[in-house]
Amino acid sequence: MESSQLPTTNVEVRSGEERDALMVLRARVAEVMMIEQTAELVAGQVITFTGKLRVSAQEAFERLKQRFAELGYMPVMREHDSGQGEEVMAVKGSLQVNPVQRPWLNGLLLLATIVTTTVFGGMYAALLSGAEPTLPAIFSYGVPFALTLLSILAVHELGHYVQARRHGVPVTLPYFIPVPLPGTLGTFGAFIQMRGAVENKRALFDVGVGGPLAGLLVAVPLFVIGLFDATLSADPPPPTRSYLVTLLIALFRPEALDYGIILNPVLLAARFGLVITALNLLPVGQLDGGHIAYAALGRKWARRIGLGTIAVLAVLGLVASPIWWVWMVFAALSGVNHAQPLNDITPLDLRRNVVFIGTFILFLSLFTMRPF
Repeated sequence: MESSQLPTTNVEVRSGEERDALMVLRARVAEVMMIEQTAELVAGQVITFTGKLRVSAQEAFERLKQRFAELGYMPVMREHDSGQGEEVMAVKGSLQVNPVQRPWLNGLLLLATIVTTTVFGGMYAALLSGAEPTLPAIFSYGVPFALTLLSILAVHELGHYVQARRHGVPVTLPYFIPVPLPGTLGTFGAFIQMRGAVENKRALFDVGVGGPLAGLLVAVPLFVIGLFDATLSADPPPPTRSYLVTLLIALFRPEALDYGIILNPVLLAARFGLVITALNLLPVGQLDGGHIAYAALGRKWARRIGLGTIAVLAVLGLVASPIWWVWMVFAALSGVNHAQPLNDITPLDLRRNVVFIGTFILFLSLFTMRPF
């Protein structure tokens, strides 16, 4: 829901029933807010009250959620655009939509993605290892590659799914994206769909951060497993190593710090898992990093950072790698604006702010100017 300047005219009520509903709504809002203005929007479907809260935003929202539901409304709270005071919106109906679950479609897409990552990811892994892409070689390289990559993607999406369900947000099961094209990994990843607004910034933060952290719990151990089985080359270390990758090599294969590494299927897939996590943590749009930045820093700063990130990606596309232009376009198409939580006032608590700082440090450790 986009911010807009509120009308300053008083509400014109068209019937006795509407007058009664408005009076009851106003009385219930007055319990938690000193009301200064009232406005009617969208033909009476939204009633907006502007003023200053008497209690904390979280307490006000919890009380209004219950009291509004009895009248068929849902509360939406945000800071006023002027920076002075707050707004409480009474929205007719519900903003939550229970998604239609199609487990057969989720299963079919997963099965197709298993096939494409085994075939085309195996072909890519075989060629990268210097093996002839025969059918046995493709299968031999493709199975461990597919199992590794899909495990990381699945746990990442399940991290989002679990947090969304924990906060009562309607959400679909993960949809995997098969890509049956040579020269690719066989997939463009996976996604879930949330079909309703999150209740507050804390819920938005949990949903946003849950995926990357869950995925890393799988990606890092699998990277280490692949690292133990990797063969060193005579080439110098590539410029694509992030700080986290360098740290893992220093801890588990220190002799590989000054050499290149021939990527076996597990190591290749785990490395892509780490890169995808870093890209998802970019603080822009509908990426996980965009959700996290909005929840931690607020609407205005999240928008500014999102625009700045797009500008940085454009420059990196020129000086580092054209792959950044792909992500720049994706970020721009997803938009720098963000759907607001129902309670857009309550800030993160101390624990989540600590996690935010840790996640930012983690992003810096994963980021590299040349991801591939």
